[in-house]
Amino acid sequence: MTSSQLLDALDRLRGTGVEFEGFLANHGPMGAEALVSVGAADQAPAWTTRYRHARALEPAPAPDKPFAGDEWREATGDVRLVSRWVATLRRDLAEAHWRDVLATWWPRLLPGLAASATHGLIRTAHAVRSLAAAGDDPHPLLVDELAHGLAFWGARYQPLPGDPTLSGPYDVRTALARLPRSPADEPVSGAGISGVLGRLTRVSGFGPALDAYRAPADPDQALDELITAAAHVLWSHPDHPIRFCHAVTAPAAIRLVLPHLPPAYHRPAIARAWQVMAGIIAAASPDPAADGLSAEVPASAPAPATVLGRAVAHGDEHVVKLAEAALREHARTGEPVLLHAANAFVDRVSPLW
Repeated sequence: MTSSQLLDALDRLRGTGVEFEGFLANHGPMGAEALVSVGAADQAPAWTTRYRHARALEPAPAPDKPFAGDEWREATGDVRLVSRWVATLRRDLAEAHWRDVLATWWPRLLPGLAASATHGLIRTAHAVRSLAAAGDDPHPLLVDELAHGLAFWGARYQPLPGDPTLSGPYDVRTALARLPRSPADEPVSGAGISGVLGRLTRVSGFGPALDAYRAPADPDQALDELITAAAHVLWSHPDHPIRFCHAVTAPAAIRLVLPHLPPAYHRPAIARAWQVMAGIIAAASPDPAADGLSAEVPASAPAPATVLGRAVAHGDEHVVKLAEAALREHARTGEPVLLHAANAFVDRVSPLW
């Protein structure tokens, strides 16, 4: 069943583009859906209005024609063609069930998972969760959200070095500690986190080093490992918190989508989740000793209700989304570092209002 508050929030975002200020992702739909999913649906419409004005969201580019045939292959990563990407996904969703469209585009876009600091993936995942909850006759606004999520992913498609096999000798923490890192003074290639990730093309041996990780055969167990390790890194790094939060929220987003994909897609998704999570850490944390992977975590974590209340009051879109992911993952694994990381994150990011 679809929340009326979510539809209200999405309606308030009509006509806004997937980005603003040249490269920043429009988090409005993602933040609203996150609020609904954690039981704060009554706050989603007002939060959306305040967010739209606080971030001065820009209008979407003029509509354009969809790609014909395989034209999309030459258009991956070209944000100037975002209107054509949106038109293509809208066409496909008008012609087929959303699960079939997802299954078609997922393997096409997966190698470029880092798109817009993983926001293409994350927006897609929030859309998938809302569609799955809507039943057999989803509202057109929900279907259009999936179109925008996948289109954004295609338009900002960003592959990273390597093609992980997940068959190495080490667990995730050892594999992370052994990764070659980008020096702190390495120039950034482009804007935002995507620019930071661009450093990896100049990190010798990064791609092959990804093969050191041996992932559990069960994709949920593999995601447990990745997300918990990423939470340790986020908790241990007070600087650049926005960068490290995506190492948590990206694999947590994949968890939302896997149940709606064919089983043959699961292992490749885990490989790319590891690649992008490791990539963020290797590009943004020059010293493995600072990652806190061996640090003792206090067992007495903040209560989930406390973490949620602080995040909602804070208002920042990343804080809201991280809290939702951390609470969802903590409910699954009971790992206290998830709550510690989300609670610390509130204090490290400037409030939205």
